[in-house]
Amino acid sequence: MSDHLASTFAAELNSRTYPNRGVHGRLVEVIGQRIVGDALAPGTALPREAELMDEFQASRTAVREAIKVLAAKGLVESRQKRGMRVRAQDDWNLLDPDVLAWYAASSPSAELMAQMVELRRMIEPTAARLAAERRTEAQLAELDLALAAMRDALDDLVAYYEADLAFHRAVFSASGNPFVDRWGAIVAVILEVSFRLQQRSLIPPATGLALHGPALDAIRAQDPSAAEAAMQAIIEAAAVELEIATRAAGH
Repeated sequence: MSDHLASTFAAELNSRTYPNRGVHGRLVEVIGQRIVGDALAPGTALPREAELMDEFQASRTAVREAIKVLAAKGLVESRQKRGMRVRAQDDWNLLDPDVLAWYAASSPSAELMAQMVELRRMIEPTAARLAAERRTEAQLAELDLALAAMRDALDDLVAYYEADLAFHRAVFSASGNPFVDRWGAIVAVILEVSFRLQQRSLIPPATGLALHGPALDAIRAQDPSAAEAAMQAIIEAAAVELEIATRAAGH
C-alpha cells in the first residue's frame, strides 16, 4: 500500500470515529461502549462526576466534555434533579459512525448485518453513478491507486482490506456531493465491522479485485449505469459472504 493511501486510510479512521487518544477520548469511547453494549441500560443514571474522575483519572472538565459528546450522539440526556441518564435506544443516533460501530460490535447479529447491507444497497450504487458522471482526473487517480494497492495485497489480508476501504471512500469522494461523501464514513464502519467479524475483507481478495475492476472501468469511461451496476454486484457478493460469516459465528 502506498504511503499516500496509508495516510488516507489513517485520516479516514480518525474522521470516522471520535479520537480515543487521551483521557477525554477514552472517556467517550468507554462510556459509549458501555451504553450501547447494555452495561448501562436505558434510564440508568450515569456514574457521578467524581466516580468518573476517579476511574479515569480525569479532570472534571474532561468528564463534562465527554458527556457533552455523548449527549450530541443521542446516548445520554440531562434530567432536572436526576442528573445524566442513558437515553432509550430509539433516541440513539445510529448514523453517527461511532454509535454505529459500537452498536455493531456489541450485537453483530445476522439481522443487523442484513440491515447494513440494505443501507449499502440504497446509497453506494448511487455514489458510483455520480462518480462516473463527475469524477475528476485526480479522483480517478485515487481510484487507480486504491485498485493497484488491492492487486498488490492479495496475500496480505489487512493491507487488502485497507486498500478496499480506500477504493470505496474514493468512490464517495468522487461523487462531487459533500453530503453523499459523508455517507462514505457510514459505509467504512460497515466494512470495518464486517472485516472484524470475518477477519478478512468482505469478499475473497481475488474475487473482490475482479469485481472492483469493472466499477473503476465504468467510472473511467464515465458510464453511470455501468458504474451503478458494477457497485451493486460488489455489494451483492459481499452480502453473500457476510451472511455465511454471521451464521458461522452463531449470530
